Amino acid sequence: MENKKKLKTDSNTVENFNRSAIAGVLIGFGVIINTITSSPVLGAALFSFGLLAIIQLQIPLYTGRIGFLINKERQAYFMIFFANCFAILVTIAFYIIATPGFEELLINAATLKFSKSFDAMFIYGCFCGFLIHIAVKCKTPIITIGAIMIFILIGSEHCIADFPYVYVMHTWSAWLKWILVIIGNSIGAMFAEGMLTDE
Repeated sequence: MENKKKLKTDSNTVENFNRSAIAGVLIGFGVIINTITSSPVLGAALFSFGLLAIIQLQIPLYTGRIGFLINKERQAYFMIFFANCFAILVTIAFYIIATPGFEELLINAATLKFSKSFDAMFIYGCFCGFLIHIAVKCKTPIITIGAIMIFILIGSEHCIADFPYVYVMHTWSAWLKWILVIIGNSIGAMFAEGMLTDE
């Protein structure tokens, strides 16, 4: 009985990792299109495809799930986060191999992104977490697209989408700012959920 229970748990863990990895790949495509597109508005609009698909497929994305941590039903958040980051990095790495010049674009975008101050990265992280949680909570395509476009166009930061950028920067300053984005995303999402929950 215990062996069967362990096998079921292991199977669920693998399935959750795989589903979380798919979410990371989808956000990876959003990072690619947003990096190579010269129009900020077009890039922001196309980036929303990833979250739309994630919501429809009901697959785990850290920024879409962390707001619900304050509720009773808890997810394997560390595993979700790791799978999201692993998959987005692999996606970007393959695109760098296949596309000459993309790595330079990514580095240039990363340099601009992490030129923001520490407090700005935290605040932008909070904004993004709030907007993503509203998008996930509403589950309405027009709201999802609007939330994504707003958070990108106002310069907010998404910890999973930012992972390839911080990886290519690879400086202590960038890593510390990325950690502030993670904290900001989490606080923003939890704040939104807390304000919307009547309990």
